[in-house]
Amino acid sequence: MNKELSNEKFIRFFRALGNEERIQILKLLRESKELCAQEVEKNFYLEQSTTSHHLNTLRRAGIVNIRKSGRNIFYSLNLENLKANWLEFERFFNN
Repeated sequence: MNKELSNEKFIRFFRALGNEERIQILKLLRESKELCAQEVEKNFYLEQSTTSHHLNTLRRAGIVNIRKSGRNIFYSLNLENLKANWLEFERFFNN
């Protein structure tokens, strides 16, 4: 794997995890399995734009999946990708 690509991927991944509100969103998604953005917003009393920013950051990092249904976008944890990124990070330092 290209080292620069790995660095960018790891930076995006860990930056997404490096925010307390996003960690709380991940905990909520773990408990709820799937939520729309409005439900996340209500649980944390966040502004719509802040919620959208956090969810998009997590999506771009591959940490959450999205599913569209009508006008709603539902978010769920992408545990498979989360684990794969973590294992790849470990291999990165073990080589």
